[in-house]
Amino acid sequence: METINEKLDRLIESIEQSGRKKKFRMPMGIKMQKGKIRKNYAIVLIIKTNGSVFFKMVQIEDNTIKIGETYHEATAKYVLRYRRFPMIILPEWNITPLSEPENEVFSPEKNLKEAMDKGKLSSAEKFILHAIKMDLVKVKPKMNIIMIVVIIAAIGGLLWFLNNAGIL
Repeated sequence: METINEKLDRLIESIEQSGRKKKFRMPMGIKMQKGKIRKNYAIVLIIKTNGSVFFKMVQIEDNTIKIGETYHEATAKYVLRYRRFPMIILPEWNITPLSEPENEVFSPEKNLKEAMDKGKLSSAEKFILHAIKMDLVKVKPKMNIIMIVVIIAAIGGLLWFLNNAGIL
């Protein structure tokens, strides 16, 4: 029977032998055809406000990308490279993505405060877009058959009254 020390030594030895590191792979949702990415598309790493992250393939149109209902900047200075693929790291609350990494560690709290100070929060954009949509979509009263009949009857009644009163 093995002692605890022998078992521990054997366990440490097996860990050292299988010490190869697992490589990072993109999630299956990001589809790349034989190592090529579609033109005008970029891989976007979205950092959610609750701290979770996910990858998404998004089309770049007019130097912007649309995530949900908000538009975010996607100019060349914000496009990084993952291997040879274009990639954007985007905090959900900020209109501008992260640019080239600095020597400091990313802090969501600091980034949120910076976005608030510079007026680049994406939440304000949602309200503005909603207001514009509501202004563009005005409800026009529809002329239905009943309304047309009532108007014709009212005009006919007015003409009959004016004719009988001797005004016409």
